[in-house]
Amino acid sequence: MRQGLSIIEGGRPLTEVDLDAGDWRIDLRRPHAVEPVEAEAWRALLTRIRWPEPIYADPDYLLTAAVHQSGGRDLVFAFAWSEAGERSRLRGIVPLAMPHGLWGNGRAQAWYPPGPFLAPTIEPDCHDEVEAALRAAIRAVHPRSTLVLMPPAVTVPAKAVAPLSAQANGGGIPEKDRVGVRLAGPWTRSGVEIERITEPRRIRDAVEAYLSFDAQVSGEPIVRDPSASSMVRVVTRRFAQRRQTSVDFARKGGVIVAAALRLGSGPGSIVWRQAEGRAA
Repeated sequence: MRQGLSIIEGGRPLTEVDLDAGDWRIDLRRPHAVEPVEAEAWRALLTRIRWPEPIYADPDYLLTAAVHQSGGRDLVFAFAWSEAGERSRLRGIVPLAMPHGLWGNGRAQAWYPPGPFLAPTIEPDCHDEVEAALRAAIRAVHPRSTLVLMPPAVTVPAKAVAPLSAQANGGGIPEKDRVGVRLAGPWTRSGVEIERITEPRRIRDAVEAYLSFDAQVSGEPIVRDPSASSMVRVVTRRFAQRRQTSVDFARKGGVIVAAALRLGSGPGSIVWRQAEGRAA
């Protein structure tokens, strides 16, 4: 079978190339062009291979980041499908920063937004096949370019990562251990009342209240960075549509002393953002 490659933007293919390869298809899609059925296959892949950081690898998170925190890079999402007869199965998702289109040199490199270090989401038993198919696909679009799958290691400022992620060695807390993690500090003090907002219709106002509180107590408030504040608003709204967002407020004497944004639900949820008053 021949391998097909397409770069798709807004549902319209920009480039279509046939490559001599095995039973693999690579679709390169712009963030806005990823279809709901592809997002479903993406989440099914995360579940099937028990990906250790499904929140940060979720399409609602990564697609939003690609729109609001691209840093001017030309980003595409590589969908690697294995094909057997008339059936296709998603084996990998790799966000890529593509080489400059004008001169076509340089590297196509795995891209992820600032935050916990992530490897490309690829089914372990298919890593070599996915990489080979993806390299062939990149060469077809940019013949003199190379592919770098592992993103460079970046030291993330402490404020950029929520405490739940920071406690693990070099990454997020394993799924099996998260149930034992609790917020500390003002959240556990005497006289503090905790409110958790989970209703999707209330999430938008709760997020705005969080951003307002963060602006009052943080040295580097989120609202100072338009891309970061847009990211927070859109990610929480999208996760709320699947009832996967909650906003927590800690109040003492009716005054907010701490607040947190959670993504996910149950034991698998994570504290994505957290703010505390200086006097908390």
